This record gives sequence, structure tokens and C-alpha cells, in this order.
Amino acid sequence: MRRWLWLWTVGCGLMAAAGCAVISHLRSPRLPPDAMRTPNIPDDGYHDFVGAIHIHTTYSHDAHGRFEDVVRVANAQRLDYCILTEHNNLRPLRDGKQGWHGMTLVLVGTELSTRSGHYLAFNVHEEIDRYQPVQDIINEVNRQGGLGFIAHPYFKNARWKDWTVTGFTGIEAYNVAHDTLDENRARLVFWTLTAPAGPFYFSILDRPYDPLAKWDEMIRQHGRVVGIGSTDAHEFHLWGLKFAPYEVMFQIVRTHLLIPSETLTADAVYDAFRRGHVYFAIELVAEAKGFSFLAAVGTRVVGVMGDEIAFEPTLHLMTWLPAPAQLTLFQDGRSIATTIGQNWDIPVTEPGVYRLEAFRHDKPWIFSNPIYVRPAPSQAGPAPSAGERPAVPADSSQQPAASENSQTPSSADGNDASVPTTP
Repeated sequence: MRRWLWLWTVGCGLMAAAGCAVISHLRSPRLPPDAMRTPNIPDDGYHDFVGAIHIHTTYSHDAHGRFEDVVRVANAQRLDYCILTEHNNLRPLRDGKQGWHGMTLVLVGTELSTRSGHYLAFNVHEEIDRYQPVQDIINEVNRQGGLGFIAHPYFKNARWKDWTVTGFTGIEAYNVAHDTLDENRARLVFWTLTAPAGPFYFSILDRPYDPLAKWDEMIRQHGRVVGIGSTDAHEFHLWGLKFAPYEVMFQIVRTHLLIPSETLTADAVYDAFRRGHVYFAIELVAEAKGFSFLAAVGTRVVGVMGDEIAFEPTLHLMTWLPAPAQLTLFQDGRSIATTIGQNWDIPVTEPGVYRLEAFRHDKPWIFSNPIYVRPAPSQAGPAPSAGERPAVPADSSQQPAASENSQTPSSADGNDASVPTTP
């Protein structure tokens, strides 16, 4: 018995040491992006603010982490903002929790458990009846001037059911708790008891294939749809241990906002979400602040993530990353080109919806929101009426083939694109 106990102890110690070594090797130091930016990347006029969204505390029935814990970790990790989304209540807002806490702006939203699935509501100030039809819930969020996101659409216990709804802002293209943890609950307990949480989470990171495919499909059907990356952090306490602690959850995925001001306000946060000036990053791999994905004509910037721009013959997409990675460009949901590096300049040969993914050390790292390249006015036919969003074709057969400018052709199905070994 003692021999088995000794082997267990040594084995756990070796796993912990190995895991810590992996994390210390792969995590990049914080670098000043402006100092590293290469001269051929023009200034887009935006500032990059980083935060964590979809967070639960003891204001929710199923979380043990306190509001004070969220603030402490957010400040320790130098997050610019975070958004609480307690289950079916706005009590933190009533208790005066919204506002600046140290260096972090804390905002309060809610996660509504509807009959059709879970729905995140940001920037709402009145409680919403979650038992009414989901379209009425979406309409009420909009009436209050809020923003709404379909949450964890493939969560086993609360899959989103009604894909006929309209008026939502976007979708969770990645949710840590349900796209990663639900598949590894037993391993989570084991690793929490035997090793630091960071190595465990790094070991199970994978591309969220189904949510990304649904995001691309919704864009084809609705036009602009904003994709976000959410922690869905709860922090559970058991036997004096923390499971899924905020310290790790806030590093696994962070949502970055592009804001044309050095001053961060609640209005600026919500405006960036509404416009899709957003990218999200898995920052256990490396910090992503300063990532750039923009459209330019020559050196003149004509659009950033989330923008709709008109096609021009000399239009090109430019990207810069704070570290080398393997980059994949998607057009209308299909992988059309890949490269490995830190900079990429891609000519645009036709209209389409273009977004970028970056992998590093064979792990997903950065996901951009799309740049929507629409036909030029002379190609587009009658202009849409006020408030009408231009739509891209819903028929996948209309998706163009890979451009001759593609550096490395990849799978025709963007949801099965191969991802070779990366730096």
C-alpha cells in the first residue's frame, strides 16, 4: 500500500512539474504592441482594451466566487473591463456594483434562462421576464437599448433551440465552460487535486468547431453577427479547493475591444460590441493585445473588424500579431489561405466576409470578427433601405472558390481546415 501511495505521489508531482514547465515555456511576456508594430502596418486609430465577459458570482445560485474575488483577479491581471452576467437578475446593478473598481471597469448584465436557451443581455437596467417567448425577450433587450448574445449554443443541457429569431447582436463563438470544461469534468477534478489548473486547461484547449460553424452560418443568413469569447466563469469551492478559478478562467479567453479613444467608458464598451469592433483570444497561449486585422487601400485604412466596406480593386487585408503564429483566412466561412508568420498582407479579389484565426503551438489563439467586403455600389444594385443590413448569400453553393492569391490552399470546408504545426 505504501508503495502505491509513493508512486501516486511521485506521479502527481511529475505531472505538476511537467505542466508548470509547459505553461512557463509557452506563456509570452507582456510586450508593448506599439513598440513592436512594424512600419508597414498603418495606424487604424483605435485603442485595444481587454476584458473578461460572462462572469458569475454569489449573486447567481450556482457560483461560489464573490464579487470581490472578481475585482481582485481582474485588477491583478490588469483587465480594462469585465462584465457580470448573473443568472436572471440585475442585483449587482441595484447594489451599486457597476463602475470603476481599481483599474477595472465593472459592468453588469444578465444571463436569461429562456425556453429556447440562454441569452446574454448587456446594458439593460430593468428586470426581464425570462418566461415570455424568446423573440419577445430579444425585443425587450433592444427596447431598453441593450445588446443580446446567444449563449453557449451547444451546451448539452441548454442548447439553443430557436434559430428563427431576429434582432440579436451576436453569438458566443467560444464559451470556456461549455465548449471546453463540459467535455473534461472528470479530468478537471483530477488535475485540481494533483496539479496547477493552468496545465490542465492548456491540455484540453481545442478549436470550438460547432459554434464557429454556426457563427458563419448566421452571418450568411442575417448579415453582420458579432462573435464573442466568454469565460462563463463561476468558480466553485469544494474541500477548501477552487475549481475553475477566476485566475485561470480570465486567462483562458479574453475579449478585446477596439475603441477610438484612450478613455474607457461604459458607452464606449457597448458601442464596440454593437459595431463588432471585437476579437477574442485564448491567452493561456500568449497575450494578444495589439493584434490588428484591417482593410486598406494602399496605406489608407478603410475598415477594421466589424466594419462593412465597399470592394475596390486595390483593396487588401493586413494583419499583425504580437508573436508568430499560423494564420488562416476565412472567406464566407471557408478557409481559403494559410501562412505562418507575424505579418500578413492579402489582396482582396472579390467581395465576401473575411475573418482570421491564429494558432500557436498547435493551440487556438486569436479569432477576429469579420470585415464585411460588400460589392461596390455599381455592382450591388439598389441600395438597402434605412436600417436594413445587407446580407450575404445563404446558399453555400454561391461561395467563391479559393483565390489564386492564397498562399497555402486548405480544406474547402472551413470547419475541417487542417492546422499544421505552428511556432
